[in-house]
Amino acid sequence: MKIITSGLTDVGCVRASNEDSMGLFHDLNLYVVADGMGGHAAGEVASKMAVEQIKAYIASPSSGNGVKPDDHKSNLEKLIHAISYANLQIFMTGSQDAALNGMGTTVVALLSTDKESVIGFVGDSRLYLMQNGYLTQLTKDHSMVNEYVQKGLITPEAAEHHPQKHVLSRAMGTAPEVEVEAFTRTPQPGDTYLLCSDGLSNKLSAEQMYAILKQSKNINDASKQLVQSAIQAGGEDNITVLLVSFEE
Repeated sequence: MKIITSGLTDVGCVRASNEDSMGLFHDLNLYVVADGMGGHAAGEVASKMAVEQIKAYIASPSSGNGVKPDDHKSNLEKLIHAISYANLQIFMTGSQDAALNGMGTTVVALLSTDKESVIGFVGDSRLYLMQNGYLTQLTKDHSMVNEYVQKGLITPEAAEHHPQKHVLSRAMGTAPEVEVEAFTRTPQPGDTYLLCSDGLSNKLSAEQMYAILKQSKNINDASKQLVQSAIQAGGEDNITVLLVSFEE
């Protein structure tokens, strides 16, 4: 199978700066979206560090904490280690600079060949899979509201409009260690992964995203249409879209 990609990020209609970052690293089979937080420049720093440090670790694990590449038994472990390493670097940087203190970021990362896809995430940036006529959310938000849903306190429908939807229960950079959620799956011909920040998922439903993906001329057109639709829906937040498609 051939892997084709497209990525686009936009500041949106309200924010003065873009605290989202993304990385398309084809030589490493690595794709990352991060959504920073912390005010002023701190969110931008945190999200950029997440992307850069995950890339650096995947490219050369021994440069991170002395772990040799062959010490990793799987790409799943490698991606978990990479996100954990990046988390520590963000935390240490924030601890050493008063202007950056308390900064953090979400992240969703895909490490994928045509044989195996590894997905790792922290926070509420999402990964969806378009397959067989459906767009399905594969990640789950690390948010207070989603915890309410898991406990049966509110419905998923109510969660989508809850006033505290943006409150995270887990983020990178806020502590020296973070629990990374990760899993693997086998990609199929025709699969398309959609990685995005909540600037997209808060504005468009899965059904709306699917319709755009289905109707678009190609993957580049799809990323543009997704971002433009989020802007037309209000665009209060930064918007980032990264598409990874598998073709025969």
